[in-house]
Amino acid sequence: MTDKFTHGYALLIGVGESAYSKLSLPVTVKDTQAIYAALVDPELCAYPDNKEHIRVLNNTEATRQGILDSLNWLKEKATTDPSATVFVYYSGHGWVDKTSSRYYLLQHDIKPTKLANSALAAETFTDALRQIRSERLLVVIDSCHAAGMATSKEAHQPSAYSDAERLV
Repeated sequence: MTDKFTHGYALLIGVGESAYSKLSLPVTVKDTQAIYAALVDPELCAYPDNKEHIRVLNNTEATRQGILDSLNWLKEKATTDPSATVFVYYSGHGWVDKTSSRYYLLQHDIKPTKLANSALAAETFTDALRQIRSERLLVVIDSCHAAGMATSKEAHQPSAYSDAERLV
C-alpha cells in the first residue's frame, strides 16, 4: 500500500497514569502505542503520521477536558471532511456506580472521593460521539464495564438510519 488514508482521523486514549496512583494502569500506554503503529503502518491502515490525523492522549494528557476537547476536534475534522472515517480508542478503567447504575470512564484527573462527579459519564461520552458526523465511526473501549458504555446508547435512539450505520 503506498497511498495514505487521508480521510482517517483517530483519537487514542491511554490512562496509564492516574492522579490517584492506585488506579494507574501502565499497560494502557503500550496499547495506544501499538494501535498508533498499526494506524500509520503503510501496509496496514496507512494513516498519515501526524497530529492532523491522529491525536494521542496518554497519562497526564488523558484528562476529562482533554478527552472532550479531542472529541470536539474529531467533530471539526468530520465537518470539514465529509468522507471522514473516525476511530476512537480508550484503554483504562471503567466504573459503574451501583447506586445509580451509571457507567463511567476513569480518566487521569479523577477524584477518588468524588468519582461520579469527576469521571467521564457514559452519557457525556456518547453525546460527544453523536456530535461527530463522520461517514464512519468506530469506537473501541478497552476497560471493565465497557458493555455499560454501549448500553447508554439505547437511551437515545439514532435519529436516522444513517446514524445506526455509522455507529459501530
